[in-house]
Amino acid sequence: MKTLLVVLLTLVAGCSTTVAGAGSGTGAATTTASTTATATTAETERTTTSESPEPVPVELPTIDESAPARYCDRPFAGALGKPMLAVVVETPSGRLDCDEAAAVLVDYYAQRRDPVPGLPPLAIGPMTCNQVPEPALPQVVCSDGDDVIYAMWPQT
Repeated sequence: MKTLLVVLLTLVAGCSTTVAGAGSGTGAATTTASTTATATTAETERTTTSESPEPVPVELPTIDESAPARYCDRPFAGALGKPMLAVVVETPSGRLDCDEAAAVLVDYYAQRRDPVPGLPPLAIGPMTCNQVPEPALPQVVCSDGDDVIYAMWPQT
């Protein structure tokens, strides 16, 4: 019976942050208090992590155009509203596909339609993006430290 009471108190404490009652002398009050503290800590951590702090900008890499990359073939509205293509550079920890890369670049161009070098980097989700200083093949480069993507004009 005492075991059932301890289990019941533990379950109630896990579902509620306020628990009333007296301990039975078997350590149930200690278990309830520590479970309640754990539940409260978990709620605080959820609240803290659910807020979206501004991502820390990462330094944008210089693109080696000979590096292995996936050249996406679905154009999106980019600089000056003209069609552009996304490129996903193959990195050891990269995980973005063409659709995800294009979505980031579309969001960038929604805020910066004109290709103006020298502006501060722009945070798009977890990625940092910016116009390259001297456009060649890449026009805008984005990175989050793991993934590297860029926008380019279609090559004809």
